[in-house]
Amino acid sequence: MSLPVRLGRLTQVERLGVGGFASVWLYRDDELQSDVAVKALADNWAQRLDIRDRFLQEARILRRADSDYVVRVYDVGEVDGTPYFVMSYADRGTVAHLLERERSISLERTVSLVSQAGAGLNVLHAQGSIHRDIKPANLLLRTDGPGTRVMVADLGVAKAMLHASGLTHVVGTPAYMAPEQATGGGVDERADVFALAAVSYQLLTGEVAHHGTIADLADLRLPTPPSELADLPGELDDVILRGLAPDREERWPDVRSFVDAVQATAPNSAHTLLVSPPGQWRRTTRDEEPAGSRVLIGLICAAVFVACFVGALVVTQQLR
Repeated sequence: MSLPVRLGRLTQVERLGVGGFASVWLYRDDELQSDVAVKALADNWAQRLDIRDRFLQEARILRRADSDYVVRVYDVGEVDGTPYFVMSYADRGTVAHLLERERSISLERTVSLVSQAGAGLNVLHAQGSIHRDIKPANLLLRTDGPGTRVMVADLGVAKAMLHASGLTHVVGTPAYMAPEQATGGGVDERADVFALAAVSYQLLTGEVAHHGTIADLADLRLPTPPSELADLPGELDDVILRGLAPDREERWPDVRSFVDAVQATAPNSAHTLLVSPPGQWRRTTRDEEPAGSRVLIGLICAAVFVACFVGALVVTQQLR
């Protein structure tokens, strides 16, 4: 649909893109002097309650994620019966645009891009959501100081894992889609691991990991090792190809383990990132506990011991 020139205090600048379910527009917030993107559901889907619910669920998932590496949603609304939401604007385009300008990306830069995308995905996975359609076009780039930040976007196909059993249709892009997605069910976060590995493969080699249609996924084979297509360390082959394993039981079990392995192949990279959000996955061992914590625990134990000892003496005196 064509959104109005004014949405509250927002002024329309131009249309950024259009897809089968929605269009995205650039708006200017004059009061805050900043640009935002507005995503509106397509007219032909606006009257379908299930599609409207799915569209608004995307906004809720993004809002709940609240991560620098996931597109943020600032507001939702409706105009002429069509829902929309206001979100972060990616002023540097997408990873797809980056690949159009540069056929392949250096290992160090790929580590940075994949680490940030992994950080966003890990936040989504931690809250029970699977993206299902990670690809270069859905990894947005935004100015971040002197550098560029990746934001995971377009969760139109994302669903909470707890409700994934109700999904009966296939979603995703064949070139980055895990084979199990072709069945339309039984998808978990390893499908996103596969897609992120496919994006990594393309960044490093300039080639997509596999061609063909959804039907071809039933007979998927591993692609040519990355080091045979570009000047890359041989140990990276095992990392990427494990992420692209047709059998998900043979893949990296989660995004963090995949990204950690990619980072390990470029230990001198200027950018590494812990992909887990604060408080997630990290378990501190006894040797890693801060000294202050051990002292506090010791004092508490001593206080409990003294209290119990004094209590025992009182009881003994009373019995006498």
